[in-house]
Amino acid sequence: MGSVPLKVSHQHIHARYIVFDKDGTLIDFHKIWGPRLVRGALKLKDICALDNNFLDHLYRALGYDPQTGQTFGQGPLATAPLHQFATIVASVLFQFGLNWDEACQLTKSHMSPEMTAAPSDDEIIARGNVRSAFEALSNAGCLLGIATTDNRAATESAIARLGIGGLLLDIRCGDDNGPVKPDIAVLLELAASRSLPLSELIMVGDTVSDLAMAKDAGVGLSVGILGGAGSESQLRPYADVLIESVEEITPTELG
Repeated sequence: MGSVPLKVSHQHIHARYIVFDKDGTLIDFHKIWGPRLVRGALKLKDICALDNNFLDHLYRALGYDPQTGQTFGQGPLATAPLHQFATIVASVLFQFGLNWDEACQLTKSHMSPEMTAAPSDDEIIARGNVRSAFEALSNAGCLLGIATTDNRAATESAIARLGIGGLLLDIRCGDDNGPVKPDIAVLLELAASRSLPLSELIMVGDTVSDLAMAKDAGVGLSVGILGGAGSESQLRPYADVLIESVEEITPTELG
């Protein structure tokens, strides 16, 4: 099957494969990750008998503003895979007087479980009618995939709740073996797996990391989605088009 004529906001393009980020793109980023970070941080503060200076330092290091509940779109909370995130948490604990081995163990015992737990129903807030949008694209002949820095167990749980598992050709996660976002090899491998040129692949994401990866890889269209971790001013230089929801990506007979 050849490429599919699509409309992405006001732009028309022919493409075959659409790769989506997960958090901030398909589900509400802020509903899940800020609260999880806060819960883990408070546990560490209490267990280690630390004060609010520790919390302030940790939140800054991870790119989170507890006053607004917002995450910095180019910071670790928004973009880092779990192993990098955990290293930052342990490093902050070390700076507050713990030895390195203890800092790593406490991070593993008290922060990592918060960040890797299967999402609950109230954490999975779809950004629009994701399933309907995916069904329309799949029925038109588009191949669909997800590339995320989240771990596989939590990712598959979220996908099941969204009801899109059967529509996805591939899922790339942060704890998989092999390349992880924002390594362009993720997109190169996805395109190569279907013998497609990069020009027939679209990347959709809510962070500069997603869109810079897309640009560096040379995909056909780099689509920024607003309302996630990245602001409009951050995304605009890297996006060919900005949208509010994946529902703005539609099959069309116009080409």
